[in-house]
Amino acid sequence: MEDFEKKEKPNIDEQENAVFSNGEAENTAERQVEAISEAVEEMPSLPVNDEPRTVYRWNYDESLAAEKEKKKKRSGKGAVIYAAVISVAFILCFAALVFTLLFDPYFVDKNAEPSGDTLTETVVRVEERVVYIREADSESGVLTTQEIYDKCLPSTVSLIVSNGTQTSGTGSGFFVTSDGYIATANHVVEGMSSVKVIMSNGEMHEAKIIDGNEYTDIAVIKIDRKNCPAIKIGSSDSLLVGDDVVAIGTPASTDFAGSMAKGCVSYKNRMLKIYNESGTAVEKKMRLIQTDALVNPGNSGCPLINDRGEFVGIVTMKLNSTYYEGMCFALPSDAAMPIVNAMIKGESYEALLGEISVKPAVLGISGENVKITEGEIYGIKISAFSSNKYDASSKLQKGDVITKMDGIAVASITEMRLLLDKKLPGESVELTFYRDGQYMTASVTLGS
Repeated sequence: MEDFEKKEKPNIDEQENAVFSNGEAENTAERQVEAISEAVEEMPSLPVNDEPRTVYRWNYDESLAAEKEKKKKRSGKGAVIYAAVISVAFILCFAALVFTLLFDPYFVDKNAEPSGDTLTETVVRVEERVVYIREADSESGVLTTQEIYDKCLPSTVSLIVSNGTQTSGTGSGFFVTSDGYIATANHVVEGMSSVKVIMSNGEMHEAKIIDGNEYTDIAVIKIDRKNCPAIKIGSSDSLLVGDDVVAIGTPASTDFAGSMAKGCVSYKNRMLKIYNESGTAVEKKMRLIQTDALVNPGNSGCPLINDRGEFVGIVTMKLNSTYYEGMCFALPSDAAMPIVNAMIKGESYEALLGEISVKPAVLGISGENVKITEGEIYGIKISAFSSNKYDASSKLQKGDVITKMDGIAVASITEMRLLLDKKLPGESVELTFYRDGQYMTASVTLGS
């Protein structure tokens, strides 16, 4: 290699110039060929690799098998990693459980004595809840709405009442005994000379009024018929607010006999104030079941029925106003039935009336709102006494200004009436009044 690099390379350009300048082209060409041949012979020979050459050819099946092998290896590594993570998590959870059992005060034996001077205090909080559960299966007695209607419809009747000159109206009722006694609302039959009963099967009978009481709005009538389908009596005290109830009666007219209204118990033992015709004084307070079952004129006297097909109330009234809907009321069966039974037997029931109707507490005075100039005091100035039978007439005088009742200031008749509404006849109240420049007190028993 060294000899080859040191060998002078002939200058071909000069030779060409010489050929063209001297005109000896052929001789020059021969000399160039000879020079090149000599140079080639003197070049060192390159080493020859006699080893066999490796040729790579791509194969699809081999490539696919190799890829599967790689995936298998990666999958194996993932399973190992997953198992390791799960094992670590299990160990940590187990350690946490052991720690909790050993050191959490909730799990520590409460009978064990504390060690050393440390006193462990465990706080226990108890929460109580009332859960209402009512079974609704074939053995519980709970009926579907359709079953209630089929069961109770035969017990209901329509009433056509007359005052002797013309038909006055319609009402509803229901059989309480199998020998023809019917319970209804007193205001349906009161003052009527004729009462006709139409049963659900179309039979019509003339009825006799047995008894009626305006104070409780309960009445009993009777038809001459045996084997009447008496309704099953239930307990109104077992009702809960939200319980389903239905009313089956004759709203508007006999054209709508057998109509059913469905709703729920909106309130138990609602104390409703009944005012006189002028609307200025409370005549009585009635303890009623409030329901949103929509009843109408003509439904009065019909039964309110629970989800077992039992009578639990006598529909008596609703709030008649364009501003109110779904505020209807019924006499509770537990208070009404003793009165009904007493009427059937001809017994006295005066002592039973208080379970439904309560007379309002009465102070027995008339007065006006005034202002006492000394001390800027307001009160009610007595102008008259309703009757000498009231206790107030013996302890107060005309001109006295009542300023407090049971220690509560009363600046107007309205405020005094609100306090009296919470009282019952026979209860006593302490009145503070202003007389002749000084304040005085007196205990007064309320009348009815």
